[in-house]
Amino acid sequence: MKRVFAVAGVLAALAATGFTPAYAGNSAAVYQYGYDNTGSFVQNGHNNRGTLRMNGDRNYSRAIQQGRWNYLYQQQLGNRNRALTDQYGDNNYAVTGQQGVDNAAATYQTGRSNTSGIAQIGSNNRALTDQSGSNNTSATIQVGSNQNAVTHQVGDGNTSVIIQGGD
Repeated sequence: MKRVFAVAGVLAALAATGFTPAYAGNSAAVYQYGYDNTGSFVQNGHNNRGTLRMNGDRNYSRAIQQGRWNYLYQQQLGNRNRALTDQYGDNNYAVTGQQGVDNAAATYQTGRSNTSGIAQIGSNNRALTDQSGSNNTSATIQVGSNQNAVTHQVGDGNTSVIIQGGD
């Protein structure tokens, strides 16, 4: 009888906090090697896929996917890097790769069939991609130190490419 009340209490607490279950077909993986890394993954919808990989110390990765058939991949090699990816909608695709120290990347996609890629090698680089609409494509590549790139695309069928290098 005590177990029934305990289970009922846990379910009531989850319902009160707005917790919703993951639906069939979602897949999330977090791989961490090193010290004091943090990875967080939230998926709501159907057939979403994602992987977070960190190798180093004090890296942070966060991913949110809501909708259907979204895919994301984050890989961080080095120390004190941060990567955020939020995708809301269907068939969105985002890849973030960072190697070095103190890099930060954020990708926000809302809509349908958007694609984003961010690659940063070096230290203290910053990249932001924000896309809303359908069939938008963005690529950001930064090599060196202290680079800063911002991409905002609203509408359908837009394409953006940013390539930066140097110190």
